[in-house]
Amino acid sequence: METQKAVDITVIVPSYKGMPLFKVSLESVLSQIDVSFEVLVGNDSPSDDDTRNYLDQLQNKNLRVFHNEKNLGLFGNLNNLIKHAKGEIIHLWSQDDIMNPNCLIETVKFHNAHPNIAYAFSRVEVINENDVIIDKAPLSNNDKMSALTHTLTSLVAGSVPGNIANVSIRKHIFERYGYFDVNLKYSGDFEFWCRITEHLPVGIIQKYLIKLRRHTGQLSRNPKMWIYRIEENDAIINTLLKRVPENNLKYIKRGLKWRVYNQYFGLYLNLLRTGDKKEAKHFLNVIKKYSTVSGYYFRYGVLKALSIVKLNKPFLRKLYYKKAFKN
Repeated sequence: METQKAVDITVIVPSYKGMPLFKVSLESVLSQIDVSFEVLVGNDSPSDDDTRNYLDQLQNKNLRVFHNEKNLGLFGNLNNLIKHAKGEIIHLWSQDDIMNPNCLIETVKFHNAHPNIAYAFSRVEVINENDVIIDKAPLSNNDKMSALTHTLTSLVAGSVPGNIANVSIRKHIFERYGYFDVNLKYSGDFEFWCRITEHLPVGIIQKYLIKLRRHTGQLSRNPKMWIYRIEENDAIINTLLKRVPENNLKYIKRGLKWRVYNQYFGLYLNLLRTGDKKEAKHFLNVIKKYSTVSGYYFRYGVLKALSIVKLNKPFLRKLYYKKAFKN
């Protein structure tokens, strides 16, 4: 009797009313080369006949499908799939993006070379709705980020990997630190990255392994979800601030005001421009706890003026960035 080959890596794919982009995305995952893998799909839209019918007609030995009887939410869906994974390495995925054919084999090679990391993320190319590359992160020689650098970066820039689809984690990390917090609607991934990196470094795969799609229907572009994100991030930021050395703290707090909270204010102004005054008023009430309205206008105006002559980035580097990251 032939023994079944061990699975090197499991891809976790949460799905929720994602057709037709979901079809293209899943096909890219199932087309991986030179690696033993499995793909676990969690269909979290029980009433979505298009998705169910598409998944039920697929015949692929690497695929397992879970039709959730009730909606679990993104993080509940992820947790359920992770618990069923056979691979020691888990690659998280989303239903909009495209996986390059060598993504999984490169991910396995990286984890084998760096076994003592919290998680790894790769470099990505950003595509639009027509699959055209519109942006990409630069490559470098750094293949690791220290726990402290991850904390500082998370505070002034938000989620370090940027998107859940380019994150890979060894399964024992979940068994050691727990799973995604299902009480969080938006920031469950950000909270988890920060939870597991208090003492462990993060790996950076300096290769373009996925194409990350931007389109208007994404949940992250919904202003109501931004309010959830701001409120949920509060507790995460406060936890991270406790890890910051005293000599860095002043500049990190300055970075929060000039970058993170300034970004919140920009979203408020965008709501005003689009005529959604009711939503804008709600948004402003949420972000008032971080600054006075006059303070927001001052910082936003300064950076806008400096951006005209392309001095906004040098100004921010001198104001807080260099000193915040100085050891």
